[in-house]
Amino acid sequence: MERGSAASPRTPCVARRHHDINEGTLGPPFRRAGVLGVRLISAQWVLPVSVPPIRDGAVLVEGDRIVAVGTLAQLDASAPPETTREHFDGCVLTPGLVNAHTHLTLTALAGVVPPAPFAEWLPSLVAAMKPWEIEDHEASGVIGAEESLLAGVTVVGDIAYGTAEVASASRAGLGGVYYWELLGIHAEQITAELARLRYPADPAKYGPRVVCGLSPHSPYTSGPELLRAVHDTAGELRVPVAIHIAESQAELDVLRDGSGPLSQVATRTAFGFTPPGTGTVPYLASLGALVATTAVHVCHVSPQDIEVLTHTARGIVTCPRSNRYLSNPVPQIAPFLAAGVPVGVGTDSSASNHDLDLLAEIRELRDAERGLSPEALLAIATLGGAEAIGVDEGFGSLEPGKFADLTVFDIVVVDDEPARAVVQSGGRRTVRAVMSGGVWRVADGCLLVTDHGAARRGAHATAVAHSALGTDSA
Repeated sequence: MERGSAASPRTPCVARRHHDINEGTLGPPFRRAGVLGVRLISAQWVLPVSVPPIRDGAVLVEGDRIVAVGTLAQLDASAPPETTREHFDGCVLTPGLVNAHTHLTLTALAGVVPPAPFAEWLPSLVAAMKPWEIEDHEASGVIGAEESLLAGVTVVGDIAYGTAEVASASRAGLGGVYYWELLGIHAEQITAELARLRYPADPAKYGPRVVCGLSPHSPYTSGPELLRAVHDTAGELRVPVAIHIAESQAELDVLRDGSGPLSQVATRTAFGFTPPGTGTVPYLASLGALVATTAVHVCHVSPQDIEVLTHTARGIVTCPRSNRYLSNPVPQIAPFLAAGVPVGVGTDSSASNHDLDLLAEIRELRDAERGLSPEALLAIATLGGAEAIGVDEGFGSLEPGKFADLTVFDIVVVDDEPARAVVQSGGRRTVRAVMSGGVWRVADGCLLVTDHGAARRGAHATAVAHSALGTDSA
């Protein structure tokens, strides 16, 4: 299971402390990871998110769905005779985490491009990826899916670069929204470009856990007509749309008067663009491109912008550690929450972050905005993220009818505050087990299935990227 130099160094896969296991409980179901049936999964604490925490709680799962949530005593008494029981003593069970903004296909670029202001970082990223072949992107996406699962994430809002990446992430167990990116083209080229990118004609191609969306990337890489057309196309297809909004000062400069380091990018890719003399939010609002859109980053927004987003956007996603990596400010989240706007959190890519550990992202947000409660922070990492990308009907909380996506953390709860314990100590190093769609994907902190071929190709992709930049890959 070693990655070599494929991506950020992985914590050695060593089994954590073993809980007492009776025959027919924890051990055998892990070994029958692909077998679905009726299972009663219990822990010291269950955090459904949509309702208060449950001490000595349990989740009844049938197939790939949750049937009931309650105390272990209640559900154990009413469970069918054929139920398999799996107990995690001394652990906290939460919904599968939702990484609401990712670029999984950039995972093999971890550590390749050092932290820098966004406009300086972007050309280096493009140069690092330039020699990559499609197999490098695909392998990097697989590695990203595996790293996500190991961090307790089962749902993503991912910027996809091809069908193979989406298919492999789906097979690995990640649900959510995969946004096909459309930029640097004219509006009338959308149909041909979607065909070239093999955007699925059948929305159900990847199964019920996967939604295929669209993204025009940003207001400086897509011209006004393309921004309108992508939004309209998404509406016609009835699929979600996401866009990077107000991420950097350089973005504000190019919109204000066409100046700054992104001006050449806009000239080259955003056909028909002329500086509107406004900020990003009023510009996109004037194009009708914010309605039901997921707004990602929102680092530079005014109170007036927040008001506009409150009445138009589907939700917002903040990426605190990536913002710091790229010298962008962390936006204030409390005003959005107060206005009732769904808020999610994302890691962005491994190329602009240190890893894909979503709860490390939550701790960065906590430290930047001390007024957010542990319960609010946990909701941002789960149900809020699912709402922000539009998949909360199936994900984000432990409720009957939703997908059986569960993350188990081996952490100590103090003072009966399990949400605080998860925010404080949850993450890659304390993930005990992960289930998505009713299938165990991680047991004792280790992946049950690993793509070794992708790891090897990912190591190659990392070395190629370093070579392109003339940097040391050691």
